[in-house]
Amino acid sequence: MKMGKSLDNTLEPKDLVHRFGSDAVRYFFLREVEFGSDGDYSEDRFINIVNAHLANTIGNLLNRTLGLLKKNCQSTLIVDSTVAAEGIPLKDNVEILVEKARNHYEKLSLSSACGAVLEIGNAGNLYMDEHAPWSLFKQGGAASEAAAKDLVIILETMRIIAVSLSPIAPNLCLKIYAQLGYSQDQFDTITWRETRWGGLKAGQVMAQAQPIFARIEHTTEGEEGGEAKKKVVKDKRIPKIQVAAEA
Repeated sequence: MKMGKSLDNTLEPKDLVHRFGSDAVRYFFLREVEFGSDGDYSEDRFINIVNAHLANTIGNLLNRTLGLLKKNCQSTLIVDSTVAAEGIPLKDNVEILVEKARNHYEKLSLSSACGAVLEIGNAGNLYMDEHAPWSLFKQGGAASEAAAKDLVIILETMRIIAVSLSPIAPNLCLKIYAQLGYSQDQFDTITWRETRWGGLKAGQVMAQAQPIFARIEHTTEGEEGGEAKKKVVKDKRIPKIQVAAEA
């Protein structure tokens, strides 16, 4: 479906930001519409993507990890992230993906940059599920110590996500950084150098886990035959995004 003023079916960015927040709008359009290409929009698709990527893949991972850290380690890191990750393939994978994201950012391939960062989140979730630290803590002893190191590794992964996604979703990334015990001043001065593994140190105290991105619920309007219906915006074709070169 084409979109244009003559068809009277354009999207108003300010309305989207008011309803869903700037991070969700920025992420969706930069992730789903590459510069120079057309893109598709529907409200269902918008909600499904930002919920899956921001609330689930990234937000839930942080929340689960901080919850386990509070319950078992008094919200305190027991070891430096560099030491915890010795011989751990996840660290190498994250470093590869960070470099991949950097290259995409430099080429203004923002959709691909978002994709690379999301891969870091997926890798962190896979590590969590495979190592099951909640189960290791129950065993005590060496298993409990290994679980505590796993949490440090995952939280370092989250710190790197916060830095590498900050050009796209700055408010969400500030919330991640704050829950990792950093101040807004520290977040405001980060550079790409902070994507290097090893930022989190032993003894750092994490903040209370809070949702960094509230899931967006599908709106309903009225009921017909006792069954609520979703309010859905039909698929719209988004015109090419042009980047003007400055002299």
